[in-house]
Amino acid sequence: MLGLSLRDEFKGRRLKGTAIELTNKNNTGATQVLASDFLRITYPSHDLLKAIEAIGPDQGRPVTLKGERGQGKSHLMGVLYHAFTDHSATGNWLNNWSHTLGDAKIGEIPLRGGMHVISESLHRQRYKFLWDLVFDNHPNGNYCRGKWEALGDKKPDVPSDEILLELFKHTPTALILDEFQTWYDGLTNTKQYPWRTWAFNFIQVLSEIAMEYPEYLVLVVSVRNGNTDAFQQIQRVNPIIVDFKGPSAKTDRLRLLLHRLFENRIQVDAAAIQELVEPHVNEYFRLKNIAPAEQERIRGEFIEAWPYAPHLMDLLEDQVLIATSAQGTRDLIRILADLFKHNGEKQPILTAADFRLDDEYSGITALLDSVANQHHAKLRDKALRNLEAVNDAIAGSGHKLPHLEEIIGALWLRSLAEINQAGADRDTLHVDVTRDQPVDDNAFQVELTSIVENSFNIHEDGNRFIFREEENPQAKLIASARNEKLFQNEEDRWHLAKEVRYVLEGGGDVELPHRVIVLPQAWKNNPWEKLDDSDAPANWGNRIPIVVLPESPANTEAALGEWLRDNLQINRNVVRFLLPRDGSSNLFLDRDLLILARCVYLAERWKQENPEYGRLQTKYQKELRDILKLRFDRFAIISNWNFQKPQSCRFSIESHKAEGAKIPEAVDKAIRENLFMPEDFDAFILAAAPNNEPISKLLRELREPRPGGEDCIPWLGETLVKERIVRLCARGEVAINLRGMEYLQAHDGEDEEAAFKRMRGKIGTGKHLEETHILLPQNVPATGGLTQPDPGHPMPPGGTVFPGQPTGEHGGLADPPQSGKPGESGAPGQPAPGSIFGGGGDFTQLSAPATSSLNLLGKIEQWGIGTGTQLRGLTLRVDQLTGAQLQELIRKLPDGMTYALDLEKEDGQ
Repeated sequence: MLGLSLRDEFKGRRLKGTAIELTNKNNTGATQVLASDFLRITYPSHDLLKAIEAIGPDQGRPVTLKGERGQGKSHLMGVLYHAFTDHSATGNWLNNWSHTLGDAKIGEIPLRGGMHVISESLHRQRYKFLWDLVFDNHPNGNYCRGKWEALGDKKPDVPSDEILLELFKHTPTALILDEFQTWYDGLTNTKQYPWRTWAFNFIQVLSEIAMEYPEYLVLVVSVRNGNTDAFQQIQRVNPIIVDFKGPSAKTDRLRLLLHRLFENRIQVDAAAIQELVEPHVNEYFRLKNIAPAEQERIRGEFIEAWPYAPHLMDLLEDQVLIATSAQGTRDLIRILADLFKHNGEKQPILTAADFRLDDEYSGITALLDSVANQHHAKLRDKALRNLEAVNDAIAGSGHKLPHLEEIIGALWLRSLAEINQAGADRDTLHVDVTRDQPVDDNAFQVELTSIVENSFNIHEDGNRFIFREEENPQAKLIASARNEKLFQNEEDRWHLAKEVRYVLEGGGDVELPHRVIVLPQAWKNNPWEKLDDSDAPANWGNRIPIVVLPESPANTEAALGEWLRDNLQINRNVVRFLLPRDGSSNLFLDRDLLILARCVYLAERWKQENPEYGRLQTKYQKELRDILKLRFDRFAIISNWNFQKPQSCRFSIESHKAEGAKIPEAVDKAIRENLFMPEDFDAFILAAAPNNEPISKLLRELREPRPGGEDCIPWLGETLVKERIVRLCARGEVAINLRGMEYLQAHDGEDEEAAFKRMRGKIGTGKHLEETHILLPQNVPATGGLTQPDPGHPMPPGGTVFPGQPTGEHGGLADPPQSGKPGESGAPGQPAPGSIFGGGGDFTQLSAPATSSLNLLGKIEQWGIGTGTQLRGLTLRVDQLTGAQLQELIRKLPDGMTYALDLEKEDGQ
């Protein structure tokens, strides 16, 4: 991008170490390479120039470099070494930068010469005693060591200032000690081995000599902080402290990084950079609400930090690397080099969104290698699984998340920051993914919401989102609910159907008069195959089925007619269809409803592990049920049936204006008040009465659509149908034969309501309905005295013989006699003509219709006939029987009595 080029050492597939050492075994340390080569990768920061000035001629104070690991102390010491040893290369370097930066003072910095330089990285622990380092590496060291050791028993614990001053006067020396604090803190300090105390005393001697005789000794040491005795001892002589914290430290550090990374960063035109990053910068101003007065300054920061965004550099330096205990500049160089190699040619500016979790070459590996806290490395694994969860959730849904990997990567990186700064708000992430053109606010909001909802380790903390190692129950629940792979056996659809049934039935334990059957997604063809056996038509019993359609068919009447013909063989008039609102998608294809159903299903399973899922189950269940309560606003029942052409069937489709569990009752009321025609029902019953029809047959016929194109009579349920039959009976329009044991009919002068209350509930259920018949009131047998039939007129089959009743013209029975006035023949209480008992005693005529022998015994008991009751004129009529049955009947007649026998025999038998 714009011709920017990494240095050769960063171009390889494997990044070389960026740590600067004074010496190493490969002879590539800062003091082992040519000064010109080392200075070529060095930027003249304010701290570096301050240190060069501090070791110059006429300077009389030790120099202390103070800073944590990786901040460039070793690099600065390498420059000081070359400033002592190669004036020419160092002078040329200063002059070049003086022209480049337009600062003449840089080229005017004086350099000190004539010094013998001793440099050592003390953390290598090659010297137990510091004086050994000095004596071993000084031209006059052996002489001075011998002079000290020659004192024998009078030899002090450390070389005296006199011996050391003699040493340095012989050859003025610059002593450069890197990692001094690390070495010092590792020394033993016991009564037997007081080595730290000796080091403390020796450094005091050195610092005092450097203070009093700067022409003989220049002392430069580096420490990590001021919390060590080593630093405190040097601090006593008021050293010059370079702490990398000056007002220009941040800018210098940025320039140092860019110069260290790129061969030609300083040559890239600022105007070209501004044009390249302007879309990103303008969106940054808008989203971050930057005041106009601040915009020019901040635009300059973007140009200064390019190819990296300044907010990325702040994030890495001030938050991530500090929070993870990384080694400052050296680790940051590795991270930035990897990031540029992977994305530098693709993006106009590099942001946190370029740390791609799914690409180890995007700077992630370098960053993780630098992270001392393994918690953050584990967090990457969590974030990766979240990335997979989001991909699984949107797979096949048609949704596109163009910035998915970038948002996940940016949020993960920002979650590594210190606790009070961890995570990012929506606008920050929006800035991260904005490059050469703006990203629509609404589209980004939708995308971010989808990611958060499908990621189970993203937590919301105020207005910030943050990755955490612990799972977010709500996010995990939603993310899992969106994962189609978890519901291969359609558990979500079964649970959604369960919720629909609960909403419509109310979820109570009370037996309801309705049964809700929620048809499956493929409801048109063989719907019973996938339903429970309890939902099959054979198991509906007397409960009214409310069949819930998952969708509203395009041609509702034709679709329902075909469905009834193909999927229901009996009870077609019983079904009530519940239809969803017009425009509703198939219940089981409505993704929003499925997600809610999945949330409820999973939360119910997981609440034993974490009570928080119990709260989420209640939350999402209420949300789901509130939607379902309003989804089904219409019902349909068959009004005209056509088996041959079911597409020509007509249905009554009505609005019930109810919600949830009130819908079945509202449907009942609408059918009773608006669709049920009492006169049609009454006509149907009255038409059946002359035929002495059993009630069971009438109920079966009412459960089916009426044939012949007649309009159907809506089914009200068995209880209401029987009550309406009883109501007709109470009005005197029909009578009811209760299994041959009792007749229900209105009494003369009896009030309808009183009759209804007397007869209500007597019809019975089940098999009793087979033996309970409807008949006309005039066909109920009358009561009176019993007489012998005329022997000259054989009794025809069928009908009841009344005592004294004459036969008709062709052998049939004449009309039964009416009860006469008192004293007349045949009147109740009067002896019939020809009675063998004359006028002795009163007799009452009793009669029972044709029925079983068991029912006749019941009648005898009902009439109060005991073993001593006197009877006369008994006529027993049997309509049809075989010769064998007749013989069996005669054999069982009691002895001591005479019997007459009249019958009709079939000719030819």
